[in-house]
Amino acid sequence: MSIKVVRKRLSIRSWRRGTKELDLILGQFSDKYLKELEISELKLYEKFLSNDDYLIYNWLFSKEDSPKIFKSLIKRIQEGMHH
Repeated sequence: MSIKVVRKRLSIRSWRRGTKELDLILGQFSDKYLKELEISELKLYEKFLSNDDYLIYNWLFSKEDSPKIFKSLIKRIQEGMHH
């Protein structure tokens, strides 16, 4: 599967989370940053997206500690939330 197809699929998954807040946060993140992520980073983002919405929401809003593997990704998404 080409990196272009992976980016498109992750963009769709970002915009269709199930909660409006996450649709907007992750959708805007994907529009802005997916094109510059390497395949390893895209795989990590895909693993991140495979978590339940309530977990992702809690991680992004620091209501719960995230797994260490996602710390830098979450920080990057949070920085995008404040712009």
